[in-house]
Amino acid sequence: MLALLVLAELITFGEAVAVVAFLLSLAALALLLLTVRRLDGKAHRIDLRIKKHEAELTRTTASLKNIENRLDVLARAVEESAGRRADDLGAILASLGEDRVNAMTRAREVEELREEVRGLTEDRV
Repeated sequence: MLALLVLAELITFGEAVAVVAFLLSLAALALLLLTVRRLDGKAHRIDLRIKKHEAELTRTTASLKNIENRLDVLARAVEESAGRRADDLGAILASLGEDRVNAMTRAREVEELREEVRGLTEDRV
C-alpha cells in the first residue's frame, strides 16, 4: 500500500520509510508487551506456587513442633519409668539380700538348735 502511495507520488520515499519504521517499532512494542504479559503471568503463577509451598511448610513446621513436644513428654515418661523401675529393682534386690541374710541367720540358729538337741539326746543316752 505504501508502495502505491510512493508510486502515485502522494508521499515521498523518506516518508514511506519513516512509516515502515514506525510500524515496525509498533510491532516490536506489541511483541514486547505480549512477552512481558506472558512473563508476568508466569511470575504470578510461580508466586502463587511459592505461597502454597510456604503455607505447607508452615503447617509442616507446626506439626513437627507438636511431634517434638510429644516426643519430649514421652522421653520424660520413659526416663521416669526407668527411674521407678531402677528403684523397684533396687528395693527387690535389697529385700532379697535381707531375706538371704535372715535365712542364713535362721539356718545358723536352726543348726545351733539341732546341735543342742543332739547334745541333749546324747546326754540322755
